Amino acid sequence: MALGALAATLTLVSTGMPAASAEEQPSTFARTVYYSASGYSAEADQSAQIWNSAAPNVRMVRGGNATIRISATTGGGSRAYPCGLGCATIYIDRNDVAAGHYALRIVAHEIGHGLGLPDNYNGVCSYLMSGGSAGTSCRNPNPNAAEANRVNQLFAGGATSTEASGVTETDVYAKG
Repeated sequence: MALGALAATLTLVSTGMPAASAEEQPSTFARTVYYSASGYSAEADQSAQIWNSAAPNVRMVRGGNATIRISATTGGGSRAYPCGLGCATIYIDRNDVAAGHYALRIVAHEIGHGLGLPDNYNGVCSYLMSGGSAGTSCRNPNPNAAEANRVNQLFAGGATSTEASGVTETDVYAKG
């Protein structure tokens, strides 16, 4: 077996995904971040798929030793408590959803904090990290290119968890 074919086989076995050329894939292996969701489970799974598609250097997988933990709560606003790159305790406030905020957007936004992104309360719906400031009519659960690129950069290596965690305080989604 040629060396290139062997490398492709090893990549497929270790990641479960076909190998890409160096030009196509910035890092050989995506960093796996495990998550759990005791609340908003379907939204957590969809958000993981969104982030996996947007930022190939991170691979979110349910289970394992979860470092991103998502729960439902009532009161206090939806929020994330980041604990480093790929690590956060997230609470999704049922009151935010009842007020009309899109649950999938909230979950994807809060996971963004666990992936190293800070808030951007600019009110623009195309910015996932604008959070609740975009209003209840905003149904966009996808990071824009700049947000996805930043997460991809952080997970490509080289960033320390202090650098990566642009969020040092509690994020409250509905703030606006």
